[in-house]
Amino acid sequence: IQWDSRGLFSRTSLGFPCCSLVFFSLFFLTSNRAPFTMKLKVNVADPSTGGQKTFEIEDERRSRIFYDKHISHEVSGEVLGDQYADYTLKIKGGYDKDGFPMKQGVLFAQRKFLLLGKHKGFYRPKRDGCRKRKAVRGCIIGPDISVVNVVVQTRGKTPIEGVTDVLIPRPLAPRRASKIRKLFNLTKEDDVRQYVIPRKIKRPGKRTVTKIPKIQRLVTPAVKRRERQRLQTKLQGRKRTAALVADYKKLLESISAARKPAPKK
Repeated sequence: IQWDSRGLFSRTSLGFPCCSLVFFSLFFLTSNRAPFTMKLKVNVADPSTGGQKTFEIEDERRSRIFYDKHISHEVSGEVLGDQYADYTLKIKGGYDKDGFPMKQGVLFAQRKFLLLGKHKGFYRPKRDGCRKRKAVRGCIIGPDISVVNVVVQTRGKTPIEGVTDVLIPRPLAPRRASKIRKLFNLTKEDDVRQYVIPRKIKRPGKRTVTKIPKIQRLVTPAVKRRERQRLQTKLQGRKRTAALVADYKKLLESISAARKPAPKK
């Protein structure tokens, strides 16, 4: 180390501030603190019950079960504890330590800058045609992932408190006609409009308001009539166009016949 006239080091012959390296090495050698380990948060949800709970995993051996796994891969419930080893969990997403979300289809274990549009997700354009380059995390789980979202794929014998032993009602009823048929096990002959679930909104000091959702993709006689009208309009337009084309061809033939020179005698 080269020292100047003030008693401070300048630099070594290699050009690196070796004094700072010596200081940090002595600090880590003399410190008795335990090495830093980041906790892994696992959000467990059960779509059939509506329950959700967050587990914090401090054991690195359990966290390593998620490493090199992709979104939509399945893992054993052993990551939550030995009593949940007969569970099967499906990975649905997650976040890295800086809060960047994981994106399905990006087969990297690091952050990538992608040009995202309206139908690519993770970006909501304010105008049509807008695109933006944003940072997203790849779908491969690594040590930098801090939050993992999973859903219960197969249940085990021991219930998970707050997830599988509860029944939370859905806040909103389904609106699509096919979803309502699936929920109530209806056939196509049944009237879906009779099975719409109204929602009551109670406000302090005001009257109770009942809201009924509008059914989406509902096929009614009026919808069929409009579809027949649109189809009939298309067919009439095609017939009219074909008639006009035939008249135009006849006109061209008559003009070409009139322009032909008379035969010589």
